[in-house]
Amino acid sequence: MNSKGSRKKPIDIIPIARDRVMEHIPEMVIVLDEKERIVDANAMAQKWLDKPLEEIIGGDPMEVFKQWPQLLQRFFFLEYHREEVEIPGDPPRVLETIITPVYNESKQLEGRIVLAYDITARKKLEGDLKTANQALQSQLEENERLRLRLQEQAIRDPLTGVFNRRYFAEALDNVTARAVRENTPFSIIILDVDHFKRINDSYGHKCGDFVLQALAKYLAQKTRRSDIVCRFGGEEFVILMPDASADSAQERAELFRKEFEAMVNVCEGNSIQATFSVGVASFPVHAGSGESLLGCADQALYRSKAGGRNRVTVFER
Repeated sequence: MNSKGSRKKPIDIIPIARDRVMEHIPEMVIVLDEKERIVDANAMAQKWLDKPLEEIIGGDPMEVFKQWPQLLQRFFFLEYHREEVEIPGDPPRVLETIITPVYNESKQLEGRIVLAYDITARKKLEGDLKTANQALQSQLEENERLRLRLQEQAIRDPLTGVFNRRYFAEALDNVTARAVRENTPFSIIILDVDHFKRINDSYGHKCGDFVLQALAKYLAQKTRRSDIVCRFGGEEFVILMPDASADSAQERAELFRKEFEAMVNVCEGNSIQATFSVGVASFPVHAGSGESLLGCADQALYRSKAGGRNRVTVFER
């Protein structure tokens, strides 16, 4: 038998190819003619509509798709259109629709091809992924807040809320470097609450802590934004004052001393007044390094205590 005679002609193959392609496409395919009648529908369309092909072909889309008005209103675009549509059901489904108008050579509309993909599972996955990303972002933000809180706790005195000695050491290095670089002064004020043990013994440690908290709050409110207030340990506080001369620091320290002396701290029904002694030293007139300057301020504080307490002393060589 001649092999050529066994071959199917192209006109015989076309219907077979069309049937196989249309029926194996996993998406719904609807074909409308120029009069907007349904002229073809694949197996998936029949399954979704729960109708045999005989009830679909020749039908009015308004009737065939009346249960899906959300989908129906997308059928009649005159240009290529792609859109996601949610249709009701239990559960509802999300379809991605593609409307492709078909024109002849004279640019007359001959019909439309409607494709619909069920992307419900994909949208759910996207939603789950978005939720997971939001949860991850929230967790990252919470971790960052926790990191900043822990960082803040690491440099803050837990009792008074002002900076601690560790932070002061770092700040002193930075301020000193800037002062050397820009040839500007800065000062250190060290103050120590007078007879603090007597306050604890007379009113209890809770009231002693209250006095320290009141002093820290006062200093934080009265110093400049650029000043750094630290609790150096026990009842001792240090104020680092960038760009402040010795005279300026002495003037501020004297104001702090007088105002705090006049304050009445009420704790558990007790009216407590306290004073503090102060030492002041300034860069570069008293020392050429931050560590040396701190020692100078500490010596000045010792002289205030030795001189009767409740006073301000500026370092002298």
